[in-house]
Amino acid sequence: MTIHPVAPRPEAAAPSARPAPPERARPRVRGVDVLRGLAVVGMLFVDNRGNGAIPDQLEHAAWDGLQLADVVFPVFLLVVGVSVPFSRRADRPGAALTRVVKLAVLGWLIVAAKYGSLTAGVGVLGHIAGAYLLCWLLLRLPRPAQVPGAAGVLAALSVLTVTMGAEPERSWGHAVDAALGLPFSVEAPHGFLGSAITVFLGVLAGRVLRSGAGRAALTRLTAGGVVLLVTGLALASVVPLNKRLWSPSFVLVTGGIALLALALLHWLVDERGAVRPFRPLEVLGLNAIVAFVFSEVVFRALLSHTVQPAVDGWVTSVAGAVVSAWLYPVLSVVVTWAVCAALLRRGVIVRV
Repeated sequence: MTIHPVAPRPEAAAPSARPAPPERARPRVRGVDVLRGLAVVGMLFVDNRGNGAIPDQLEHAAWDGLQLADVVFPVFLLVVGVSVPFSRRADRPGAALTRVVKLAVLGWLIVAAKYGSLTAGVGVLGHIAGAYLLCWLLLRLPRPAQVPGAAGVLAALSVLTVTMGAEPERSWGHAVDAALGLPFSVEAPHGFLGSAITVFLGVLAGRVLRSGAGRAALTRLTAGGVVLLVTGLALASVVPLNKRLWSPSFVLVTGGIALLALALLHWLVDERGAVRPFRPLEVLGLNAIVAFVFSEVVFRALLSHTVQPAVDGWVTSVAGAVVSAWLYPVLSVVVTWAVCAALLRRGVIVRV
């Protein structure tokens, strides 16, 4: 975990010292931070819902199908990939692998704290670590071979799904997790391959944004999003949309949605300069790891068993179940935003 404070003002140079020419900083693509912050808000609403009266779209699909809640994590993973071309870390094996270890350990600690068990699972951060690692390995291929390699992974997963079936107890994902001695879940290792392609789609988008091509970049992002969405919907007739398997159709459809959202926010925030309306989301996006850890530890580990039911019961008795269902996640967003804003006012951005 790295904390980036605001740099102190440099001391005046001695008269005889020749100052080094300033480096030209690459402009930050603020729309990416806004999209990351939007994913954080989605996560908080999905994870911290007050009760079952919340709309169905904020509940995960039980198996096949796609709800709004199912799009949140893929959007976040795609943004993980978007950041790769803007960082030198992926070019340094030691730094990349260190990041994987940090994410995996932090994720394991959070899951252990939340469930009170050291063997509860890898968790969201562990899933991100696995997806990032596999995507990083894909990026070790020569660039012309990377897209065919990703397409080959999706083709292989499609064949597995069709031949082995996609029912929970006999799916290929269930078989992989059972072979590893782990319970079957959306965060388990079977999903790393599909989600690694989601990260890779973000890498491709990041390369487009890094080119700084303006309207051409927006056109490419939009066209890519439409192609992925249409292709994924067509594939869904053979390989169902399924988040728990992270199926190829799910990768393509959610990747298309994420690219279209990225194109829209990049146009609004970076091209049109509409920063102020999206500043609250940017605050959450800049310290997304803080927002996630804070929510998991405070709202899910500490408050979910005692405070949350008490608040829900009281608000339901006063204002009704629907109001209570919305009030608790709204409060979680407000409190989490306040924590991130306080850090940002002190110039602190935490990254892993």
